[in-house]
Amino acid sequence: MSKVKVISLGYAVPEFTYTQEKIFEVLGYPRPFFRMFRDAQINKRYFCLPLEKIKTLSFQEQQEQYAKWAVQLSCEAIVQCLDGRDVQDIGCITYGSCTGLMPGPSASHYIGAKFNMSPSVYHSNIIGQGCESGFPGLKRGFDFVQSSGKMALVVNCELCDLTYFPENGKPDQGDGYSLMRANALFGDAAVACLVGHDDDWRHPTIIDTETYIDHTYLNDLGYRWQNGRLRAVISRRVPDLAAEVAYKAMSGLLSRTKLDSHQVKWWVIHAAGSGVLDNIRDAIGLSEEQIKLSRETLKNFGNTSSTSVGITGKHLMFQDIKQDDYLMMLSIGPGMTGGATLCRFQ
Repeated sequence: MSKVKVISLGYAVPEFTYTQEKIFEVLGYPRPFFRMFRDAQINKRYFCLPLEKIKTLSFQEQQEQYAKWAVQLSCEAIVQCLDGRDVQDIGCITYGSCTGLMPGPSASHYIGAKFNMSPSVYHSNIIGQGCESGFPGLKRGFDFVQSSGKMALVVNCELCDLTYFPENGKPDQGDGYSLMRANALFGDAAVACLVGHDDDWRHPTIIDTETYIDHTYLNDLGYRWQNGRLRAVISRRVPDLAAEVAYKAMSGLLSRTKLDSHQVKWWVIHAAGSGVLDNIRDAIGLSEEQIKLSRETLKNFGNTSSTSVGITGKHLMFQDIKQDDYLMMLSIGPGMTGGATLCRFQ
């Protein structure tokens, strides 16, 4: 059997676009705090609803909007990903998200109905795993393709604006201004990835994967329940912790495959924030040029949680890739968790 590959990628963003200056203005924070938004190195972010409306939503209304927009945006990403391919060739669909609750039917069921997928398609949902859920989604798709020979569709959608926790312009100092830090970073997007077999060398072969979880830092990143709704938690040490777990996942993978980081030409890193990218760059010994695509994703979309690696991966396909080049994808999420996926264009 031929090797399992990433055949195609697609992404979609909603229509409402905001600059950092405008977001800061609408949220009504005191002017001295704009530095946090400015230093995020983000030019614009996309939201599924007008920001003025998002501020007023109850948790019930947030979830109703999530159910609507998660399916719509995911379907747009899937259409781009399939690019005319027959949806009936898909044997498994995996859906990942941490920003909304659809306890059943799941988003993947509604997506399957929209595309009239085969009734024998396997559905698998990875909910609540945070920014890192694209990694286990891809691994699940890889395992399915390897065992069945059929194609798998891996979908992630994050509507971060629909987890907004009201501050009313008065920044809460709890968790080192976690809420304001989240409001300075996150945006909305959906990505779709088709995993299967083909003979096109520009579609990277998935060589191996590795994950590393340090349970010491369970409370540093993610969401917690407060007053009946989700509240973001991002501690100040996340940039350091993200670099640590990403490096250990990558090191374990390279050790097993008998490679070193200098042999990897292309790097797709979760665009979690400017500090995270700085620290991962320095920990691995990468050049600024090697993380340029991830920087651009952060600048043009913000931190889109589990979808950001897919967005960067799509833009990688337009680069000057050569046959036999290695690619490393690094994901980061709560836990704290790092995920590494090694691919090769062959």
